[in-house]
Amino acid sequence: MDEPFAEVGLAYARNDPGARIVLLQDAVYLACKAGLQGRIYAVRDDVTRRGLTSSVVAGVEMIGYDKLVEMMEAERVVCFL
Repeated sequence: MDEPFAEVGLAYARNDPGARIVLLQDAVYLACKAGLQGRIYAVRDDVTRRGLTSSVVAGVEMIGYDKLVEMMEAERVVCFL
């Protein structure tokens, strides 16, 4: 996970009250950090693959890739690598 990109993405989302943040691949490590603000989702398969299931903080909603696709079809997407 690239911390500088993560911080930029989270700061960008804080300025948009309607933003939904989806963590996938290595970004799911952020789902284990306290202090995340906003509507945060993590892709369940990526969390499980990294052995983080029991470490995800309260308030992070686990979703499947099917839900991610639905969200991407319905919303504007901004990607931070």
